[in-house]
Amino acid sequence: MRKIKYYFQRLFKMDYKAMLKAVKQVHQRSKKNSIVIFFDMIYCSFKYLAGYTDYFLFYFENLNNKQRSTYITRGVNNNYIKYLNDSNYYKYFRDKILFNDTFKEYIKRDYLDLNKASLKDFENFIKKHKTIMVKPIDATGGFGIEKLVIGKDSNIKKIYNELLEKKQYLVEECVKQHKDMDKLGASSVNTLRIVTIRKNEKVNIMLRCIRMGNGVNAVDNFHSGGMYSMFDEKGIVITDAVDRKGNSYEKHPFTNTKIKGFKIPFYKETIDMCIKASEVIPEIRYIGWDIAITKDGPLIIEGNELPGYDLYQSKVHMNENKEGLKKVFDKIIYENENSSK
Repeated sequence: MRKIKYYFQRLFKMDYKAMLKAVKQVHQRSKKNSIVIFFDMIYCSFKYLAGYTDYFLFYFENLNNKQRSTYITRGVNNNYIKYLNDSNYYKYFRDKILFNDTFKEYIKRDYLDLNKASLKDFENFIKKHKTIMVKPIDATGGFGIEKLVIGKDSNIKKIYNELLEKKQYLVEECVKQHKDMDKLGASSVNTLRIVTIRKNEKVNIMLRCIRMGNGVNAVDNFHSGGMYSMFDEKGIVITDAVDRKGNSYEKHPFTNTKIKGFKIPFYKETIDMCIKASEVIPEIRYIGWDIAITKDGPLIIEGNELPGYDLYQSKVHMNENKEGLKKVFDKIIYENENSSK
């Protein structure tokens, strides 16, 4: 029943223009018949709760049904979220200012709420911090986030009014990352994504990846042009980097640093911090943490109450059996329970 409900919701909300674009892209790389691909996408949307983006990113056209069933798709991930996270507490993660207030112990940087701050408050803030990050309080995917450098000739009042006009109400001290992290691109703060699931009073580390800027944008977000790699329980990067277009990189394209084998500073401290932070709002049990590493240790950039799932299952990082991560997640989420998967 859950699958049928999800299917019809998606059917009526489907962006068919984008779907046909995905069909064309799959056809171009696989040379398979477009009509066959189209109907296979529809089949996968019902059978595996997979959107056309899932189909494209996970190379479903090359997988058999057994392999497809191992993937965390959009619908599967939505079911995890509904089961683990209480929507009444989403506000603590969606409102970036409220998030900073709630997790202040782990934020470890100055910030200002322009909804409350006067022009004088803003002037005092930038006297202390010449480089700032400005964000809409509900930004997702890195959109609307800008890095501003305040110079002696900057028109402070104009900047203040423009931020209010664009609703970039959160102003933060710019995080200066650890010098080792600069080796993977200094134009952005290269963050770790740590996914945690809190179950039966235990915090489980489900996924670990490092995200890197491409040398052009000031953000490392995968959906905004960045790249990512996976790393292990010792903080060592174990895969080449990949971008959203499926391009892989043995070395960072701008710094020439070899990616596989890179050692992440303060890894143990990072994991300890994520475990502690996961217990602050116990009603939200499935969280994707974005962590920056500074010379003094890790700090939290933000937490995501609707963690992404596509990042970790792309073709570059599939195991030799071409399996996704659904079995790993199901074991933790539904262990010792009779809940439907």
